[in-house]
Amino acid sequence: PPGSYCANEGATAPTGPCNKGYYCPEGSTNAQQNICPGGTYCPEGIADPINCPVGTYCEEGSASSMPCPLNTYNPRTSQDKCISCPEGMRTITEGSTSLDDCVDVNCKAGYYRDRTGICHICPKGTFSNKVNARACHKCPRNQYSSKEGAIWCRPCPDTAYTWGEGTADFKDCIGPVIEVCSGEDMTGTCYRYYDDTLHIKMFIRSLTVIRGVFELYDETNHRGKYATVEEGDGAVNIANLDIGVVESFSPVLRNFFCYLDQGWEFRGSVRSQSKSGKPCINWNRTPLKHKAKPNRFCQNPNAGNYPSAKPFCYVSETKREECDLPACIWDMDCYTGKGIHYRGKVNKGDNGWYCQNWNSHWPNIHHYHSPEYNWAGVGDHSYCRNPDTEDEDKPWCYLEDYWFLSWFIRYDSCAIPRCNRSKFNFYKF
Repeated sequence: PPGSYCANEGATAPTGPCNKGYYCPEGSTNAQQNICPGGTYCPEGIADPINCPVGTYCEEGSASSMPCPLNTYNPRTSQDKCISCPEGMRTITEGSTSLDDCVDVNCKAGYYRDRTGICHICPKGTFSNKVNARACHKCPRNQYSSKEGAIWCRPCPDTAYTWGEGTADFKDCIGPVIEVCSGEDMTGTCYRYYDDTLHIKMFIRSLTVIRGVFELYDETNHRGKYATVEEGDGAVNIANLDIGVVESFSPVLRNFFCYLDQGWEFRGSVRSQSKSGKPCINWNRTPLKHKAKPNRFCQNPNAGNYPSAKPFCYVSETKREECDLPACIWDMDCYTGKGIHYRGKVNKGDNGWYCQNWNSHWPNIHHYHSPEYNWAGVGDHSYCRNPDTEDEDKPWCYLEDYWFLSWFIRYDSCAIPRCNRSKFNFYKF
């Protein structure tokens, strides 16, 4: 019968089964009637060869299939050998069935190796910058990675920040954005800017502020007459502005992307959830609806009555929580321009003498009282300010101790550094 052989004529029973590695169809006369061909295997007593399955190989005369050894694979049946992985790649186990089972011998930068030894590409918002990394790292704050397999993260513009680590898209860089076009009504060639521009090298006929507020100047280097355009103004044709032409522009960061002092003047539209991640409700549903702007953005409309040193919002009609907005460093730790926006807490003149309270007439009588000079930040405090931009180029104060020393020294400028990008960041979380 099939699978056996009969060595003698007239036998009443088979002599025995076919040997391993051979097959014996009906009528076979010896145990090695037919050798098992490559790509098949033949266990003892078989009439027909069996095809090798995927992930294995069978050389000629095989009694069983053999798994593909390490660093090889076989995607097809009936094969007498396995395929080697490409150079620099290997398999983790024997019996691999696909080229996909071949992994890098070394996980290259942009990938990480898991505990089983398999390499995985780093997802968006992360990076790895070395071979065989054990994990991908989140992009640091103020950086982003919008592609998989990043070996480093791209920085947001200097004027922008992110809410945390692991940012995966440039649009999540929070900062000023303006788009300018060569034609009216946002036609022609258009470009987007995210920072100061001292000299625009194209003739602008229209623009729109996508996020924040920008000051537009009719001369280069932020000089000359200026106009202010902000988010929500829509498309603006330059011909309709008083300045007539735009040669340079600068974003306004204070109180739009960061807050000064306790954030009483903050009116940015960048955050509508609390520090804990809860969504803010509209201020017109809160006890402060008569003081706040009717929106869902973080504010501090209570002018110091709420014991918070930063903007907050209501997460229900009775519960309020602080927001995680950054504080401004510029105009707090240093001053810009002539210092009219400085809101820091330096309270001594250059000579080391203490400043007089702005609301006091002792020992100096003066007229710089709030609310007329609220724009300069003067009030019931003794911090350096500049309410006199015609005669002073930096924050100053009247001196409290002058009468002990000289009747001729009534005020002094303050030892406050001028803001510059090499020494001061814009934001502080």
